[in-house]
Amino acid sequence: MTTDPAPASAAPAWLRRLGVPVRDPRFWVVQALVLAIDVGHAVLEDAGILVGHSVLYLLSVSVFLIPVVYAALGFGLRGAVPTALWALVLSLPEISQHDSTTRVGILTQFAILLAIAVIVAVRVDRERAAARATEESNRQLSRLNATASAVAGSLDVDHVLRGTLRAELDPCRRQVVWVRLTGSTDFSGRTYLDAAGGEVPAGLDAVQERLTSAACLDGGLHTDAPSTAGARTVVAALRSEEHVLGAIGLTQLSGALSADDHQVHSAVANQLSVALNNIATHRQNRAALASLRAVKSNLETYIALATEAQEEERKRLSRELHDDILQSLVVAKSTIESADVPGGPALTHSRLLDARAVLGDVIVDVRRYCHDLRPSLLDDLGLLQAVDWLVGDLRSRTGLDVDLETAGAAHRLSSKDELLIFRIVQEALHNVERHAGADRARVCLTYTGDVLEVSVSDDGCGMPGGRAGLAGDRPDPGLGLRGMDERTKLLRGTLTVRSEEGRGTELRLEVPLAPAGP
Repeated sequence: MTTDPAPASAAPAWLRRLGVPVRDPRFWVVQALVLAIDVGHAVLEDAGILVGHSVLYLLSVSVFLIPVVYAALGFGLRGAVPTALWALVLSLPEISQHDSTTRVGILTQFAILLAIAVIVAVRVDRERAAARATEESNRQLSRLNATASAVAGSLDVDHVLRGTLRAELDPCRRQVVWVRLTGSTDFSGRTYLDAAGGEVPAGLDAVQERLTSAACLDGGLHTDAPSTAGARTVVAALRSEEHVLGAIGLTQLSGALSADDHQVHSAVANQLSVALNNIATHRQNRAALASLRAVKSNLETYIALATEAQEEERKRLSRELHDDILQSLVVAKSTIESADVPGGPALTHSRLLDARAVLGDVIVDVRRYCHDLRPSLLDDLGLLQAVDWLVGDLRSRTGLDVDLETAGAAHRLSSKDELLIFRIVQEALHNVERHAGADRARVCLTYTGDVLEVSVSDDGCGMPGGRAGLAGDRPDPGLGLRGMDERTKLLRGTLTVRSEEGRGTELRLEVPLAPAGP
């Protein structure tokens, strides 16, 4: 014959509904101690030890204070009150055997015992609630810090999203968390899932899918319950300044979400939104920089080709001037000289002399223009001799005291680099001639190791505003400085200008030396 187990299990279930810690062995140890105290008191009474000493009948009530206070310290109200009532129930048979005065005294003692138990238990419950709140806050803060570390440590979308999901999960609970990104110009559409306390689901269920779609649609916060206090699922939108990027959701399988869970989830959504916006901005900046680098490369190529085309055009014009116009002028001068025979008319002789002088000046100018356009010395003898011709030409034309100094072992560079350096020195001397108002100038070429240093200095009026620095960094670089700066870039060198008003200007060019070539 079998017995029905329902009555045996009904009491623990009923007690559990009241919050009594029936599953904790320590609680039953305390109840056993209460029973032992009651049994000991009964034994002492039967032995006649307590007879005649009615005041000792209150002894058991005082001793009950030990297990009741222990229960209050260990379990709070849910342990102290049941223990005190259990002690009272065990003492009722004994209390009923005494006179009314003794019964009132014992019941008064039990009331005091219950009051002490409640006071101690309430204090314990408050301290435990505060400790739990602190622990929960620390746990939530730890999750937020972990999320911040996950979203701040990388610009890789997959790494950030998976790190955020792991950081938001509470390992002490059964939870499912997910992120969905809607397709956009910055991110492709995808869904990530993770779980704690169980297997990761293959996909979202109907409720999760509905709330996620709603959050992606309106950019708000959605839960599966009218009152957030009873919600088990919460979904928050991930927003950028212009549109919704997606949504992040959390489902707690082991119970309702707390208010702290909602706040933490919203904070995580905000952090992830900021991280995704940063990633999108970084991608846009990187694309813009790549485009800018391509434009810069194209511009540098264009400048190089334009400079090369300009030099080729100068070379062609110089050749045509030298081979055609200059030769024609020389022939015309020779013809005039041959026509000026002795004994001719005085007027004719005078005019022929004037024409010959004009043609002589024109021939000199044309030769100088040919040298300016493309000095043959540069191709034949090299940079040093070409610069020496520039200095001598400036000295002879203007009377300016110009010196050329060299240091180190001079050697040839590539024809392209020598031409670019020659043009920079030519433009610098042109500026000295036209703008500096100087009495003295100096050009210095120094070959040191694998660097060629070229400096052009004068004692003139200096540049307006003075200052020193890279030529291209000046607030108002003229066309000449701009041209020198672009040629310096083609040389892979640096060009600096130091100037003080009334104390002259120094232009310094540093060029890495390369082997001579075509």
